[in-house]
Amino acid sequence: MNPKTILVVEDSATMRLLLSVNLKKLKGCQVVEACEGKDAVEKLARRPFDLVITDINMPGMNGLELVDHIRGVLKLSLPVVIVTTKGEEGARDIGMQKGASAYLTKPISGEALVRLVESLLADVVRA
Repeated sequence: MNPKTILVVEDSATMRLLLSVNLKKLKGCQVVEACEGKDAVEKLARRPFDLVITDINMPGMNGLELVDHIRGVLKLSLPVVIVTTKGEEGARDIGMQKGASAYLTKPISGEALVRLVESLLADVVRA
């Protein structure tokens, strides 16, 4: 079985570490980090990923623009999870309309994150 690869896109180094540490608890998963949207686009162009987790508020390309790019330009159907602060809940509907698979509000429970990612990855079949 090939390991699943998750791309974590978050401009806060602390939050990126927190997400990565929790995701590394998943057996058979590799975690790759990107510090902002443009960095994520470069990584997505270089290798296949099975799932993307992105913050919304980031410098340069924000998370909603990243979802647009993943769905529109790259034409990828992999699951995308948006993670953001409670004050941005209006962005939830926009993110889901753009093609996000799920939406989590910070602070995030590590257990809830792992359960969500496990369920999303269970449906992923890489071409």
